[in-house]
Order: sequence, then C-alpha cells, then structure tokens
Amino acid sequence: MKARRYRTKEDDMVQDASTKSDVVIFIDQQQFKLEDREYTPRELLIIAGDDPAETTLQLKQGNELQKLTDLDKPIRLKNGEHFVVFHNTPTPVS
Repeated sequence: MKARRYRTKEDDMVQDASTKSDVVIFIDQQQFKLEDREYTPRELLIIAGDDPAETTLQLKQGNELQKLTDLDKPIRLKNGEHFVVFHNTPTPVS
C-alpha cells in the first residue's frame, strides 16, 4: 500500500517561486535580480541602498537620461534596463 502525500503550504511556495519570472536590471552598474512586477522609483532607490530624499533615479535610454521625479509612480521594468542614481546635494570639494 502506497503512502498518500498531502499537498503542503511549502509545496505551494516552491511552485509559486518557480512559476514567477524575474527581471534583471542595473542600478549604477550593480546588477539586481527582481521579481517581475511594477516598482516605484522610491523602491528601486531603497533596493540600491540610496536615500530617496537625497537622490534621483534616472533611466538610461541609449545616450539619454530620463529623470524619474515622481517617486511613487509605478513603472514596469524591462530586462537589462540601466538606471543611474544622482545625488541631489552638492558634493563637497576637499
């Protein structure tokens, strides 16, 4: 007689993780592998370890930079996108 195996919550979590896709982006040349969903510029700055109050996220498109000034406006990420972080405060010169 075969033992019957019941589906567990762990089974669901493993299945969910394998069915969700990831997207790879770059922020200041550092690679991040994130869940494929919409993110706000605020979330991306925090993920990159920057303070949204002191920095601005910009999307690099070819030679152009697009400022993402609305920190709470969700954007859909595309695989391989590059972002640059600009610091709003002046850099002290020694």
